[in-house]
Amino acid sequence: MTQAVGLVGYGVDTLILNVRYADSFLCPVKRELDTALQQELDQLQAEARRDEQAVASRWAFHNTLLFLEPHGAGRQWRWLLTCRLLSVAISRGKFNDIIAQVRFSSEFLWSQAWAGDALSEVHSFLMSIFGENLHLQVSEVHLCADVVGFDFSHADYETGFVTRVRKNDTIYGPGVDGVALDYHRVSSLRFSSHGSPISCTIYDKTLEIKQKSHKTWFFDYWSREKPGCVAWDGTSDVWRVEFRFKREFLHNLATPIEGAYDLLDQLQALWSYAAGQAAGGADGLPDGWLRYVVPTGDSNRSRWPVHPAWVVIQAAFAETSEVELGPVVRERVREVSLACGLAAVIGYCSTLAAWLGGVFVGTDADVSQVLHWLYEEGLTYLEEKERDYWKEVVKKQKRFGLAV
Repeated sequence: MTQAVGLVGYGVDTLILNVRYADSFLCPVKRELDTALQQELDQLQAEARRDEQAVASRWAFHNTLLFLEPHGAGRQWRWLLTCRLLSVAISRGKFNDIIAQVRFSSEFLWSQAWAGDALSEVHSFLMSIFGENLHLQVSEVHLCADVVGFDFSHADYETGFVTRVRKNDTIYGPGVDGVALDYHRVSSLRFSSHGSPISCTIYDKTLEIKQKSHKTWFFDYWSREKPGCVAWDGTSDVWRVEFRFKREFLHNLATPIEGAYDLLDQLQALWSYAAGQAAGGADGLPDGWLRYVVPTGDSNRSRWPVHPAWVVIQAAFAETSEVELGPVVRERVREVSLACGLAAVIGYCSTLAAWLGGVFVGTDADVSQVLHWLYEEGLTYLEEKERDYWKEVVKKQKRFGLAV
């Protein structure tokens, strides 16, 4: 049985911050990256390039070591530190006053009770690398609302949406970000391109989780009771409405959002601008950069009433939703990683057996024969490569933030 239309969750799904040096009043200043830090990063990068793989740095976030990649991240970002919780692209600060850009992972953001908690923890971590006086500026933020009880694949795409985006920028397709999900129905809508100052994607989140991202912790999150939300029944499709706001848009607001902490008080205002307000604008008419409407005989589409399902979506961010999911997220990531790893190993074993032939493909063959062959050949491989299996395991534990 399909649930009645309701929100099952909302929050910040992506956050990217620009990092600058600051003076004693925390105002940004133009200054090149500390010389000693540049030398340390250069040494790590040289080691990574020699080994042709990322190497562990001395910095850890949430007990998870960051690894320096052999490559940077484009012309400006000479060094790239990564872990599963965040990534930090670092510049020498010669092009402009930005010395780094940090991207919060979805896993980390949703594991925290509130976006402000995530911001505070990352700020403290960045100070351990660059020093205490830092200015954090919002480069990009994605806000999302997850809704049940309404199937957007049955929506009237051509006339049902009223938006300020140009018509030729509206894209309807069977996938999310170019990844095909289900060829039998439209599973995503994109209004404006991802490179635009503001854009929106509407897609079947349950389908995306099952076929692409495997972020099963959302099932736990949706099932919990939260302010302004209903609990997910565990079977209904959940559709996500996600708005993306870039630096250009945030800077040109009537009250610009510059500092990262300023964003925390403006989440509802951003959402209302994008999705509109249930009460409409100052003139009482429906407002918002994008809204789904109910057609009427009025020749002016902008006056068509907002669809009841969209009214539910407009209500997101009206209250602060604090849900602590840290342990749940970690356990779900572990379960998915083990399942994917097992599937990969069995797949590789059957491939090896097919190529080996002989007894490995006999009627009484089983996986133990391939594993025995893999053990003997694996020892030879590790010896030739001068690699220690135990050290490789410990390195992976550090990279994934697991107990060593």
